[in-house]
Amino acid sequence: MTTDWKPDTAKALAETNLTKATAADKGDVSILAPNDGTARTIADSFASDKDVKSYVVTGQDAEKASVQYIIDGKQSMTVYKDTRVLAKDAITAAVAFLTGKTPDKTNTYNNGKADIPAKPSAVVTVEKANVQSVLIDSGQFQASDFTGLGAAAAPAAPASGGKTYVLVPKNLGNPYFDTANNGAQKAAKELGVTVTYTGPATADATQQIQLINSLIAQKVNGLAISADDSDALVPTGKDAIAAGIPVVSWDSAIGNDGRVLHINQAENQGIADIEIKMALDLTGPAGGKIAILSATSTAPNQNAWIDLMKADLKKPENAKLTLATVVYGDDDDTKSYNEATALFKKFPDLKVIIAPTTVGIAASARAVTDAKLIGKVFVTGLGTPNQMRDYVKSGAAPEFALWNPADLGYLAIYVLDALSSGKIKGVDGDKFTAGSLGDFTVKTDPKIGLNVLLGQPFVWNKDNIDGSHW
Repeated sequence: MTTDWKPDTAKALAETNLTKATAADKGDVSILAPNDGTARTIADSFASDKDVKSYVVTGQDAEKASVQYIIDGKQSMTVYKDTRVLAKDAITAAVAFLTGKTPDKTNTYNNGKADIPAKPSAVVTVEKANVQSVLIDSGQFQASDFTGLGAAAAPAAPASGGKTYVLVPKNLGNPYFDTANNGAQKAAKELGVTVTYTGPATADATQQIQLINSLIAQKVNGLAISADDSDALVPTGKDAIAAGIPVVSWDSAIGNDGRVLHINQAENQGIADIEIKMALDLTGPAGGKIAILSATSTAPNQNAWIDLMKADLKKPENAKLTLATVVYGDDDDTKSYNEATALFKKFPDLKVIIAPTTVGIAASARAVTDAKLIGKVFVTGLGTPNQMRDYVKSGAAPEFALWNPADLGYLAIYVLDALSSGKIKGVDGDKFTAGSLGDFTVKTDPKIGLNVLLGQPFVWNKDNIDGSHW
């Protein structure tokens, strides 16, 4: 049915349909509303009907009144498009055309005749969990505009050092990145600075670019970014650097021109080697068919590891391992689970799934468990001890590897502070001390450029899993 975008029409339709429906047909209800005004009136109508046990109602435009509804639990979500970024991109594109240049593009769309270069603004899903990071930390609204956000919604007061750095993950709600933030906050206390942790709701480069543009406008003192797309983030990283904001990437590198240096969690070759070795351990000497379930197809770190794993498979010692396919779960639990399930059906003789992503490895292990394939299909890759403990003990994922993401977040903030304070310049040979982690040296790698190396990955199994609690 259509509401003609009118709240009064939406209310009348909601009430009419609620009156017609029997109590048995109500229960749990989902409503897709075209904008926030209609969403609120529909929500009010459904909330007042005693036979509706629960309802989910969507909205669009991030109107202030609907943000309050979301905080209060009356509206489920809204769609947010930052008009500040849209205006900036439009002006930048117009200036480029006027000066004979080609505007930056991050995508294309087909108009029925040709693929047209485009730079779409991010579309961000706003829920109660990310109102703070998306709408308040970006400066769109003030915390004082709302009630019920609690102390967490108040902007953090700068620490005695007065500097504010921002740790930007690929997406929020990921245990791996949350653990990295724990380390970043520890570094912040030691350095006397403020670290804000904010990122896109989903692992999407366009959303991440929008967020970073907002942070540039806020004139933060430094950005540490895990890139959703290595190339797409380069122009935005260059904008930040031009604005005097040091940019480092961590976990997943931004292209060389878009950052000062990269904090490398481990050497790519070392990560690839350990993943193939674990796969061979799990198949045994006879080898067998394996598959890789990665994050997004544009994630630079996973793509680098996959390329090196493919090269490792050509070595004589790995000759009995056969790579069936590479699939992508987009660092989404549901999609990763479904991709793993599809692998079982497509390859009945599959022996091992390698998932070089903390979301993918847990989803794959759960899929193996649910399909009652423990002992027939094994999962390995990169995970965290707390999420993988039960799967290690059950045999769904007997061993996996990772570095300590808390150390990675900790090191990223120490690097940012060293750059911001002038202790290092971001050149080959720079030396600095990162708190309890000790001394580090900036080095140049032929593939990833200037970087700081955290260390080598560690392997967990049933013999040592209970010794780690993060």
